[in-house]
Amino acid sequence: MKKIIFYTLSLLMVLPALYSCKDDASISDAAGREFMTMFRKDDNTGKGDTDPYNCHVQDMNDVHLYWYGVNGAAGYEIKMALQPTVSSGLATDWENPANILLDTIVGPETLDMVIKDLQYMTDYRFAIRTLSTKGEAYNSKWYGYGSGRQWADYLGLTTEMRYDVPDVIYASNITKTTLRINIDRSVASSGSANAIVGFKQHFSTETYNGDEVYTMQHLLVQAGNDNPNAAVPDKWKNYQITDEDFTKGYIDVDGLEQNSVYTINVKDQNIPVFWDAIYNTLSIRMDGDPGEPILIKHVVDPNDTIPGAASYNACRLDTIINNYNQDSKLAEGQIFYLDGGKTYYFAMNTSLYKGFTLKTNPADITAGKGRAKVFLGGTAIVENNPNSNNFMLGRQPLAGENPAVRINIKKLCFEDIDFDCPLAQNYGQKGGNGTGNYFANMYSNGMGVQISSFEIRNCSFQRMIRGFVRVQGAAVKVFEHFIVENCEFYNDGYYDNNGRGYAWIAGDGKQPKSNIFNDMVFRNNTFYDSPRTCFFTDNGASLAWPPSVSYNITLENNTFVNFSTRSSGRKIFDLRYLPGGSKIIVKNNLFILTTQSTDTRPLYFEGADIRSILGTGIVFFDVSNNWSTNTNLTGTQIFSAAGFAATKNSFGAFGDDAVLNGRDELQVHVDNISPTELMTNPNPPHVSPDPLMHNVDNLDGLYFNQTDLVKNSNIYKLNVGASKWRR
Repeated sequence: MKKIIFYTLSLLMVLPALYSCKDDASISDAAGREFMTMFRKDDNTGKGDTDPYNCHVQDMNDVHLYWYGVNGAAGYEIKMALQPTVSSGLATDWENPANILLDTIVGPETLDMVIKDLQYMTDYRFAIRTLSTKGEAYNSKWYGYGSGRQWADYLGLTTEMRYDVPDVIYASNITKTTLRINIDRSVASSGSANAIVGFKQHFSTETYNGDEVYTMQHLLVQAGNDNPNAAVPDKWKNYQITDEDFTKGYIDVDGLEQNSVYTINVKDQNIPVFWDAIYNTLSIRMDGDPGEPILIKHVVDPNDTIPGAASYNACRLDTIINNYNQDSKLAEGQIFYLDGGKTYYFAMNTSLYKGFTLKTNPADITAGKGRAKVFLGGTAIVENNPNSNNFMLGRQPLAGENPAVRINIKKLCFEDIDFDCPLAQNYGQKGGNGTGNYFANMYSNGMGVQISSFEIRNCSFQRMIRGFVRVQGAAVKVFEHFIVENCEFYNDGYYDNNGRGYAWIAGDGKQPKSNIFNDMVFRNNTFYDSPRTCFFTDNGASLAWPPSVSYNITLENNTFVNFSTRSSGRKIFDLRYLPGGSKIIVKNNLFILTTQSTDTRPLYFEGADIRSILGTGIVFFDVSNNWSTNTNLTGTQIFSAAGFAATKNSFGAFGDDAVLNGRDELQVHVDNISPTELMTNPNPPHVSPDPLMHNVDNLDGLYFNQTDLVKNSNIYKLNVGASKWRR
């Protein structure tokens, strides 16, 4: 699969007396085995990253391995695998031929090796053993079978992100068995002038009908790793693109299998290395007919081996969703019902790469049984920490899979569910650390995602400590629509003096083609005394966004009680460098700062950090009818710093044409009513050093008092904040 080049070092290195941190992984043993060699890295050399003989990545996607020599060895055996397939550290995984990308033997004088032209942006693991002149039984133990938690016992290297490539193909007209691959190979339309200069360094061009176009000859259609046995007609496995196809601008592919995923590339055969010959890669799931909603009956296994599951009377869900992801008999878009009033749980991180809806059975809601509870772990304390987990957006690449592929996911919807991680720790209770959980995260080495719609309605979220939704990694992430409505958030975040963790919606700022804020709506929600960093952030990224990327964020009719008050610098909008053409809507929100009289903590509250516009197109700020109560003001305003009206690094710093409702509306209006006059019991119930500080059982204290003072208030008359509390 790979071209392997060997280099012999002139310097013979003799293995020093180094030991693995595992008790049973000694350098040699009493049976007369050879000494165990090791790959050279800073963990065992102590020479730092500048050591020229450290194992490393070079030229973006080549790896250079170095190891210690053993006197009298017959040679060395080296294995390579993808990190996800062998990260368990189990010998059974390393000895499964399906997981091994390279297994080679070199002579005793060879102490380094270069493996060229690997996949870009991919995590690899390596293992090595010393071979004995006395035979197999005397070979050393393997170095590299570690789980990744023992730094001395494994070597992992990650190839660099691939250079930018032009998007020359996209899919449309997707049916159960057919799809159209549209081809746009025009150089002039592939990007900015600077981008085109970069593209032409890696791809050849030619003249076609008087236009400069990128060179390509073949269309490749392959069954995706989700369904490797899905049908692919021979015609499409290596299809020769014709002049007629180029003239039409598309190729209609047929004979595919419904519900199945396909990987699609076009390549330039003149480029010898496959990973450099392909352009942008598509991952397309064919249509199918979702069946009737499937009821996941609440069944508790009394012999469940997951700690705490039986005691919580909880039914397991992750196995069902994992099976659904891989089942081509079930079409994307399947609806799953949960029994109302019952408890379910996820035992592990669960990948989301096939659209579905998970909701409480509407009949149970109508019958008054209440919403289903879903625990994202948190059912037991293991080594002073809860067994927490979260949803993972997308998945890790599998063997032979291009990690730059963007997985297309249709609607993901969660509705009428109470989410919790019941034993999650807000700040190091019981001798442990604050829990590092989220509602949804991503793998740092995960594939890209294009999610048509991510929807959350009528749900509650407790004990999501580190963050709510976080994206990360170098691949492209796009949410076409992201909607959160009628939800409640409480007992979330780190309750230390800094309110640590990630933002509620945490972008990573890694990739200019990413856009998680394309159409993001938070409407009619409540956020209660949950310290965390900012609400919306793209990690302070200053990127050259293409013209296709702009933000459209709506924050409307939400109630905020003590939003991220634990330290300064925690803004609602931390979007320093907005792409041109963006729009931010902030309307009808209620902001409250309130504490018990014995609670003397300072209450920080900040609005926005927006510094400049990158790219073309004006930015609009549609801000109006936002109100606060009259306590804990700084001067005359609810914001202690960085208010919306600030004339530096906020909405007020931009021209009148950007401020749609006038500068007066940038100010949060102050109503002549206190939190306790407005609501029945809004104050957080505990203060430091109580270990249950600010934990509440429910938010019933936020209902409005039915008094004339309340009914005559602007907050009430103008329908400000989440509508639930007016009832």
